[in-house]
Amino acid sequence: MDYLMEYEQWLKAEGKGEKTIIAYLYAVRSLAQWYEERAGDVFNPEEVTALDLQDWRSFLQTVKGYSPATINKQIAAIKTYWAFLTDQELTEVNPTRKLKMKRSSVVNLAPRWLSRQEQAKLLHEIEKERRDWKKKRDLAIAQTMLQGGLRVSEVSALNVEDVDLKHRTMVVVNGKGGKYRIVPMNRELSSAIHNWLNVRGNTREKALFLSERGCRLTERGIQYQMRNYLDNIGLTDVTVHSLRHSFAKNLIDAGQSLQIVAQLAGHDSLETTRRYVTPSEHDLRKAVGSINWDR
Repeated sequence: MDYLMEYEQWLKAEGKGEKTIIAYLYAVRSLAQWYEERAGDVFNPEEVTALDLQDWRSFLQTVKGYSPATINKQIAAIKTYWAFLTDQELTEVNPTRKLKMKRSSVVNLAPRWLSRQEQAKLLHEIEKERRDWKKKRDLAIAQTMLQGGLRVSEVSALNVEDVDLKHRTMVVVNGKGGKYRIVPMNRELSSAIHNWLNVRGNTREKALFLSERGCRLTERGIQYQMRNYLDNIGLTDVTVHSLRHSFAKNLIDAGQSLQIVAQLAGHDSLETTRRYVTPSEHDLRKAVGSINWDR
């Protein structure tokens, strides 16, 4: 018995977000499938040993080819699963205690952010949009990520009432793990939001950002819109999430402390924030490219 239904309810009670729960359940199912194919027996948490988990971790690295970051997410999910089992007294032994996280290199740790020039190019590309309503909406979305550091899911979940232009603050109520934080808005962000609200129109829909049909703009919709702009300016190696990375990197470059950046970005750990003081793969390639003799 894998107790997945009970595990899901336990995760909800622990305050885990929907995406985290889906990822954790997927990790357990994947482990169970691997175990059954390897052992030729039904998955039973009581029978899983520490050696089994070490072999599973090696399988993820050598057969699946997962990056250290992806493997660590899988390990975190499995450790949480056995924490649930022991907490509910469904097992007496926790084989995950000796299961170590994979070490990541600097290149793997550092995310891809946009340089100042690339950020300017993106905003300029959005400015080219002929439809004023769409242009001001998309500029506000881009600035919410670049100047406010919101995740795509958080941008989609914003409501009009979450924005206080008078005090220049934004309440993010759909943060990772179901938490919320107050994000101060600088002049660029508050101006972009103000311009958008002026053309948004009066509607009963409480969402801040609307689709052209007048309903809440979904995460997929935001991804689609921003992806088009990024592709148009040749930033094919950048994800939409890189806009949020750029926010954190801009703060670090401006001399802000890790603690301040972590709080503004809603990071659970300073280790997450510390990635922005290391060079990204893009930065390293740019560095070695700068010494080409034929440049």
